[in-house]
Amino acid sequence: MSKTVPDSRLSETAVLSLVKERIETGIYAPGIRLPAERTLATEFGVSRGVIRNVYAHLTAQGLIEQSHYHRPHVPLRSGGASQLPSSDQAIQVQTIAAILPSDPSFPGGLSVVAGIHRVLTESDSPYRLTYIDTYNKDRPQLLRLEAQALRSVIDDNVSGIILWYFSPEDEIVKILDAHPELPIVFIDRYPSSIDCDFAGLDDVESSKAAVEYLIDGGHTRIAHLMDPGNFSTIEERAQGYREAFAARGLAVPEDLVFHLEWSPDPAKVTNTEAAFDYLFGLDSPPTAVFTSNDYIAHRFVRLAQARGMRVPEDISVIGHGNTDRYAQNSFLTSVDQPFEAIGRSAAKLLLKRLGSAGRRHSFQRIILPAALIERDSCRPLR
Repeated sequence: MSKTVPDSRLSETAVLSLVKERIETGIYAPGIRLPAERTLATEFGVSRGVIRNVYAHLTAQGLIEQSHYHRPHVPLRSGGASQLPSSDQAIQVQTIAAILPSDPSFPGGLSVVAGIHRVLTESDSPYRLTYIDTYNKDRPQLLRLEAQALRSVIDDNVSGIILWYFSPEDEIVKILDAHPELPIVFIDRYPSSIDCDFAGLDDVESSKAAVEYLIDGGHTRIAHLMDPGNFSTIEERAQGYREAFAARGLAVPEDLVFHLEWSPDPAKVTNTEAAFDYLFGLDSPPTAVFTSNDYIAHRFVRLAQARGMRVPEDISVIGHGNTDRYAQNSFLTSVDQPFEAIGRSAAKLLLKRLGSAGRRHSFQRIILPAALIERDSCRPLR
């Protein structure tokens, strides 16, 4: 990352040269705060007074800016000091945007934002966060809000974006192609046709573990209700469903896989009723259901109860998301999604990307484990 510091004591001139080189090569990138005097003094084996003098020289040269309240930082524009904005202005214009939906009944989205905010606070980051909530029960309106949010933050020249998208993948790829210099970290799902930065779950393994839990309880007729669309999240959870049967030496019950469609009725979101009627119209209906998210699972449970079925006595149900952590009466067995941890991981990855501006890099995917939370919506098959 930087030049190796020799064991012998460095002169003030040598330290100045090394720090200046780090600024010029982007190791200390524009907007990034430099290390504390004590930290750099320990690294170089010199006194804090030497580091203080080095920072004074760099300030006089216009390479860094200092204030009484914050560590020195590299300004957004280099050149003479007269060309630089003030410290407050430099910090103000550095913005990262978080664009994601947050259902008022399920604060997972807000937990993601809390995770992002925590990283920015704890790392003393110069970036401020702007959060745009794209949630809407009406899917076409949600897509309009998402497109509007993306246009807005791009026009405002944000430094980077953390995005949980619902638009078709080709629309997202168009944005990436049009703005290749803009760092974007995807959460929950990612465009599978391109390389990109991503922070989210191991959807394959977590879904596989959930279905294996049902199989080990004696269930072999396990239905899988898939979300509409072909997002990576949906496809990988379906892959985990299939891998669970293969791991137990069983054939996948293809007749029990139902890919939902968007409902024209915003109150229903998906055509879960059609899935229910199909599954229980079969000669050999399922004894358990694994859904690709908790919204579908809760809708399915309500339908089952309305049709006179008991959960879990007549049908076991597992969801994905662990929304019941926020419910007063937790009931649904579900795969946990650590939303705040996802937000923290996405923020760290975005800061890393911003710190390497102008340098070639490979994209990174941060994959987090997800535990199965056992509750009362499942039971072994007698």
